[in-house]
Amino acid sequence: MPAVKNADREKSPGKVIVDNTIKSHANDPFVVKKVEDAKEALSKIKLPDYLK
Repeated sequence: MPAVKNADREKSPGKVIVDNTIKSHANDPFVVKKVEDAKEALSKIKLPDYLK
């Protein structure tokens, strides 16, 4: 496995590729279910006053 030096990573953060043809997952049933489960779990958690 080739080693990558940290200095090389810091110099080039990489190029961002934007593709407008990627479909949205906003209505994907799996994603919608996971979001609902996460909202339910977060509603059950009570934060201390100093974290609000």
